[in-house]
Amino acid sequence: MRSAVATSLQPPCPHIPRIPKLSSCIKPSSHRPSILTSNCLLLWTTPAGLEWQKGLKSKLLDSSVFKLFQVMIWSLDLDTRSNYGAGLLWFTQYYDSCNIPEGDHMPTSESLISAFTTSHTATASDKTLNNWLEGLHFWHIVNNAT
Repeated sequence: MRSAVATSLQPPCPHIPRIPKLSSCIKPSSHRPSILTSNCLLLWTTPAGLEWQKGLKSKLLDSSVFKLFQVMIWSLDLDTRSNYGAGLLWFTQYYDSCNIPEGDHMPTSESLISAFTTSHTATASDKTLNNWLEGLHFWHIVNNAT
């Protein structure tokens, strides 16, 4: 379902995901396919997010679920989706470096979000950190984990 929504968002000239730099690598996971950063908010999931989507599909028509995800992701322009997706990448790298299990990525605790933020205060601007946190919040909304 989410893949179909992502496909509907693609620009006329599709971009090809680049091979990540070593500093941008994350642990392989079926929940995090190698995709464009702008699609991470929609296509990166967690066990909790998939369970919620399964519940939606049991109650609503596929076309309604499709429209729900489409409206949520269309509420952001491409640049915002890319910036939020970059924050999600950094968040995932941080969690991987701390060996935090996949099931604890969402919903995440305030203390872990604080630890993630403080780990980047010396290297990222306030504006960047705010964008990353807004992206994490949006990702939680898309997965009903608020």
